[in-house]
Amino acid sequence: MGVSEYWKILRLSYEMGKDDTDDFVWYFLLQGIQALGIICSCIAFFILALQAAKGKIFTRGNELLLMIFGSIILALGSISYLFSHFFSTIENPGAASSLLLLVGLSFIFFALIFKIGIGMQQDQDLTI
Repeated sequence: MGVSEYWKILRLSYEMGKDDTDDFVWYFLLQGIQALGIICSCIAFFILALQAAKGKIFTRGNELLLMIFGSIILALGSISYLFSHFFSTIENPGAASSLLLLVGLSFIFFALIFKIGIGMQQDQDLTI
């Protein structure tokens, strides 16, 4: 997925030379921010999957990764929502940006549940 975003940026760079509209720079910036966010999300998800494969699930690092993952998705949804409302020529991702906001908040919620789970696991370790 990160590689496809990289190719999308390369294609947009090529189109930048052909497109002379005023809003294309903002569209290019939006696509670049989204691509960077998706690449960072892929890296965070990959690290989280490696930790789960090692059996280290309820750790502070995984809680932090889930919080970062949710924050990135929440920021992507907010940025695409704001860009679409400020620039009318940029395609309106209304439902998609709202869905990104909801998914980002869900991951932050899961990170908070992880925090509670870590506390419960520490309490259980102390009683044993």
